[in-house]
Amino acid sequence: MFDKSVIILVVSREILEGAVVDRNAAFIANRLDDIGYRVRTIQVIDRVEAEMVAALTWAISERPTFILMTGGMGPNWDDNARACLAKASGRELVEDPQALEFIEASYKRLHARDIIGDPELNDSRRGMALVPTGAVCFQNTVGTAPAVKLRLDHTSVFLLPGVPAEMQRFFTVDVMPVMSAEGPDTVRGERQVDYHGQDESSISRVLSDIANRHPMVSVRTRVQGADRTRTIRISLVSESENAVQLNDLLDQAEQDLRDRLGLELQTRPTDASAVGD
Repeated sequence: MFDKSVIILVVSREILEGAVVDRNAAFIANRLDDIGYRVRTIQVIDRVEAEMVAALTWAISERPTFILMTGGMGPNWDDNARACLAKASGRELVEDPQALEFIEASYKRLHARDIIGDPELNDSRRGMALVPTGAVCFQNTVGTAPAVKLRLDHTSVFLLPGVPAEMQRFFTVDVMPVMSAEGPDTVRGERQVDYHGQDESSISRVLSDIANRHPMVSVRTRVQGADRTRTIRISLVSESENAVQLNDLLDQAEQDLRDRLGLELQTRPTDASAVGD
């Protein structure tokens, strides 16, 4: 279950200082869950080369299906995500001709819209075309920095700009199709059971028993409301290559849970609440 995983790395000194709130990781994680990937960890990293290289080196060693890093992609002196990936992967940093064309077109576009005065490429702008050997670049139609994809044995690494509008477009147009194509060959299903008026400690033993009795089903909880309106939403999540088997797994776990909590089984359509390929 959940055999394909993702590590998300967010490069931002501003997030660590509390000056801004991270929007990128939440955007990514929400969409990955929908297509059956398990996000193993989300880490916010300072824009410091040694820390970025260490985080990437560790992430690569964990052999997830994908590593997604946002931030550190612009033309500033400390935008060094590409160089850090080269060091972590043992690849040479080289200028990519196609990336250079993408960058040149971006600055011409910005100049035509009177956003910048000079469209010519200086050393800082050309630096965004330096990528690890073997990387593939994607054109940025919102900003200037191309996105980067590098395949490393069992893991694909994507470097994405940290500006939310740029990151979201890249993720939707370039990253999601790749991840969907390489995604789990399974159907994913979820059932939700609401338990009212109690705190989590009152049902902790029940949930532990359910998790042990149904090892193929993940049990998650989220508290909603407060005081007398408090509701514990219990989610039962599972995956299977067989939709019928998935329904059976979730049916048994939900019935068991409702029996233990003294809740009636709600009627539902005959098909599972499943999503997947």
